[in-house]
Amino acid sequence: MTTSTVILGTTVYGTASGNYDGSSQDWSSDAVQAANYYWGRGSVQTIAFVLTGFVGDILLEATLDADPNSATWFETYEIIAATAQTQHQVTTITGNFTWMRVRVVEFDGGTINSVIITF
Repeated sequence: MTTSTVILGTTVYGTASGNYDGSSQDWSSDAVQAANYYWGRGSVQTIAFVLTGFVGDILLEATLDADPNSATWFETYEIIAATAQTQHQVTTITGNFTWMRVRVVEFDGGTINSVIITF
């Protein structure tokens, strides 16, 4: 069985949505369950990033903790876009992670169309 979950839905620079207030340059998405949350589902997660004219940094963060609200988060992957980037990028992350989230830093323009985890 394959599970796909949206970590971060459409987020447009300057328009409030989800955890983004429309003006902050640095913020984090809500945490979503990763492959090892289900004990035995494996350690491989595939992440798809879809960006249009995006300027900023996207950090994919993970934790091994059971509770995402008190978790210790660490970076597993990053996209740095000093100039406007339009791309569909897919990467595979290996680790016994229980939760994952996206942290956006220096958000200066464009759209994050989606960030999706599949395991």
